[in-house]
Amino acid sequence: MNQPLPSRFPLDQAPWGLLEGLKPGDAFFSSPATTLLGRGTAHARHTPDARPETLDAAARELFDTARAQGHPDPVIMGLIPFNHADSARLFVPRELLRAAPGTFEQCPASAPLETRALAITPEPSPEHYCQAVDSALTLFETTALNKVVLARSLRADTQAPVDAQALLKRLLSINPRGYNFALPAGDTESLVGASPELLIRRVGNRIIANPLAGSVPRHSDPQEDQRRAEGLYVSDKDLREHALVVEAIVTALRPLCRTLEVPEGPEVIATDRMWHLSTTIEGELADPTMTSLSVAAALHPTPAVCGAPWQDAHQAIASFEGFERGYFTGLVGWCDATGDGEWAIAIRCAELAPDHVRVFAGAGVVPGSSPQGELEETAAKMRTMLDAMGLDYEDDATNVTA
Repeated sequence: MNQPLPSRFPLDQAPWGLLEGLKPGDAFFSSPATTLLGRGTAHARHTPDARPETLDAAARELFDTARAQGHPDPVIMGLIPFNHADSARLFVPRELLRAAPGTFEQCPASAPLETRALAITPEPSPEHYCQAVDSALTLFETTALNKVVLARSLRADTQAPVDAQALLKRLLSINPRGYNFALPAGDTESLVGASPELLIRRVGNRIIANPLAGSVPRHSDPQEDQRRAEGLYVSDKDLREHALVVEAIVTALRPLCRTLEVPEGPEVIATDRMWHLSTTIEGELADPTMTSLSVAAALHPTPAVCGAPWQDAHQAIASFEGFERGYFTGLVGWCDATGDGEWAIAIRCAELAPDHVRVFAGAGVVPGSSPQGELEETAAKMRTMLDAMGLDYEDDATNVTA
């Protein structure tokens, strides 16, 4: 279901050409199905929270306002935070340009960036992160919690701002078939990333979800890399983690769908740095008026970024992580006036500010996890953004104990 989305918009130019036109304050989103460049902002809403009903009301208001002011086919782009209590940013671009999919793979490799960092600070420290994982493992024995995703970040103070366009070019040359994005996240901040994970795509009444859960870092040696992929496919711990996520998404989608197609088991897919267990779920909506944003809000956050049960996992995250995720592990995407659209999980991303960048990564903790293993997994996931920006940082990930 990676075919181009039906469009009432002209296909303005090739995807790489759209990226060349990205300027500060613009919004860019690319996927295997479409590429969008939103220039400027015509109408915007910063919602008081990110509950589904709040997002639906804000979207209706944005569409009504845009139509009333003469916009024939408004499209909403936006960022939805991890925490429902935080504010979402939804906006209708002043001008929307669209390109056909599938041509980023033909683009030449982009030159590496050379970001100069004055200091790089882990938030929290590797020791704190391992202690958080150890605390979560204890909760599995005493509460209903059976999975929690624990995240961490690195803050790099920079001599000069990182160019979002240059970073996106680098990410697209590495990850041409992923969900690549750069959206304004504040007056001077932006969120830039290369997510491998689609939460939901809607085309007419058809929807597709592609949860990823269960991961292992890749290896430079081809034989060892293949051994890791094969090991992931039969890993009891990772299969249990993946099954929790798929079960939660299927449970949430069944009441919304007339039909739902769920594979018997996952496949193994690769990104530049990781192997992931992946399941593609397809269905037909029972209510054709339900938009991609509405479905995304009904699913978010999944156990892939939070845990299970949801309330217990959210409480553990608040207690143990030690930093605010903001838009990391939230949603990034778009929705048009007919309800079609795509929303990806905001992972493999960085927050760009004038004087610093923050890079994020998380790992799913389940019974059988080890603090050292989860630390190493988050370190591997961070390498996508660190390498793309030319930042040199390594945890002392071999000598940390909980």
